[in-house]
Amino acid sequence: MKYEEVLELIEPTTYQITSLQSKHALVKFVDIKKLSNGEKRRLQVSVNSLYEDNQWSFHSEFPDNNDSEATLSFEIKLSDGTLLTENSNEIYLEQLKDFYYTMLTDPVSSRPKFSTYKRAINRGIKFLVCYMKQARIRTFSDIDKHDAENYLAYVATTRIKSKEQEPITNRTLASRVEGVDWLFEQEPKMKNGLTFNMFEEYGGRIKWSRIAAEKVLGRTESRTIEMPDEVAKKAIECAISDLKIADCLFDIYKIDKKYKNKELGYQDWVCFREEAYRNHGYWSGRIERQKRGTLECQLSAACYVIIALLTGMRLHEILNIQYGNANNWCSEQLEIDGSLLNLYFVKSKTTKLEAKPTRYQWQTVPIVKTALEALEKAHERYHDDGNPWLFPGVKSTARLGKGSVGHRLKIFSARHDIKFKGELWSLASHQFRKKFARIMVRQGLGLKALQDQLKHFDIEMTKLYGDPNLYAELQAEKFILSEELMEEFVGSQVPIIGGGADEINQLRKEFLGMAKKDRLKFLKSLPSQGLVEQTDDGLCFYRAKKALCGGDKSNCRPADCNNSFMVSTGKKKTLIYRKMENDRLIKYFKGKPFKVAYLKERNKEIDKLLNQLKLVEVAQ
Repeated sequence: MKYEEVLELIEPTTYQITSLQSKHALVKFVDIKKLSNGEKRRLQVSVNSLYEDNQWSFHSEFPDNNDSEATLSFEIKLSDGTLLTENSNEIYLEQLKDFYYTMLTDPVSSRPKFSTYKRAINRGIKFLVCYMKQARIRTFSDIDKHDAENYLAYVATTRIKSKEQEPITNRTLASRVEGVDWLFEQEPKMKNGLTFNMFEEYGGRIKWSRIAAEKVLGRTESRTIEMPDEVAKKAIECAISDLKIADCLFDIYKIDKKYKNKELGYQDWVCFREEAYRNHGYWSGRIERQKRGTLECQLSAACYVIIALLTGMRLHEILNIQYGNANNWCSEQLEIDGSLLNLYFVKSKTTKLEAKPTRYQWQTVPIVKTALEALEKAHERYHDDGNPWLFPGVKSTARLGKGSVGHRLKIFSARHDIKFKGELWSLASHQFRKKFARIMVRQGLGLKALQDQLKHFDIEMTKLYGDPNLYAELQAEKFILSEELMEEFVGSQVPIIGGGADEINQLRKEFLGMAKKDRLKFLKSLPSQGLVEQTDDGLCFYRAKKALCGGDKSNCRPADCNNSFMVSTGKKKTLIYRKMENDRLIKYFKGKPFKVAYLKERNKEIDKLLNQLKLVEVAQ
């Protein structure tokens, strides 16, 4: 009698429900504790893999994931130099396969995503197996309290090669023991599970990592280095200049197709390729074997810089962009106050906090479309071979790996000599996301809108973005920007108008009467009274008690509100044009009294501002 007939089948898990999206039938799972080693070997763990395989493939279950994300590999290298799959490590391999089988069939109570518990095999699980080999402990069930204490000491004191002088942080320790607490929770479902909760007396894995760390990094401390403005500026300029590489790669591909179709002989093929490289400025005296690959790497890094810096997308979201304009780009037109506004969006998928890839749109600017089109032109050869991704990998259907992006960004930085304070700047993928957030806040984007653009699950995630307290950082950024703006206006005699012009002029008088050492303190004190933000009509030194808009910028009354002021120079033509446009819209919307009333109120504000301009001109 077959074992499937006598064992009770376990109910479908989150993993199995996800696999319903595929065309294949569900894999039936069984209670692994009741099986012999021989029976386990023939167990079907996925549509494409058996228990005995050392790489479990889940490509059918997760068709949107690339090779590395959809494969659970047991071929990991241990600290003694051996592979887990070698015969000498057979007993450890069996226990890990049992553990991961239980995670697939009946996971821990928190029900982590496949990608989350998959990575633990190279983190906490690997660390534990390495310790067990050193201590000659054969099974998880043999570990007692004494062993657990020694293991945690081993984790807390093992230093990273080439970083021996750096303190071991709580984040490093938390990563090193990731998955060990799951081993304890899964013990009832395994033959030789971990029977001892190593973190119970500490209150959990995270609390232990804080206690044992040499340096504790708080939630507000970021490990992502802030990208300076001058680095961002040079990076985007160099990236835009590199877009022309696409034309060269496109011409090379056309020549290669003719050679492949036997429309060109070998000598003509070589000559035409050389001519193409010369025409586009990439000829270095000889055709290097990896010339095209080098240019593809350079272009993909440039396009990543443009997309990441102008959308705020995560690394995996950019790599999820598909080939073809219909798949990766769309635009919309909105009518606002009678004017048409064009909006542009990049289309992709995210897997952040999602059981399966979910399609979203990220608002952006037209230059990003140019970058997408450059990649499509340069990577047409991959698409013709069946690769659906805009950032293709080496294999026919694979995406570019995350590690490859980081490597290409560093080469991009070195090639263009992007420096800060005389030193080469090391570009990293997540720096662009943080820089995008700062740029958007400087342009007046609110926290709620930023949450939507960054695709955060809730507003608290935006505030705690990427470990640091983003909300505090963004507020600090607003304070710095406010201080700079107030210094620009209070410390100068530039003519200004608006409801708050008199107050700014009074502040100017106070500022001029101060000693030099007191002026800096005075400027720093102003943002604490109210932050300066950009509005459609100028600047707003927002103080709630003085605001006529009630906090809604769309109701701004710049001529009357004490918070509002703007530079008068060059403003007259703008105001006259806006009034003419409003008059035109009043006629157009004559059958819509509410819109007409709103436009007339706007014209009253414009008339007041024009009168203020006349007074400024007379005074000059």
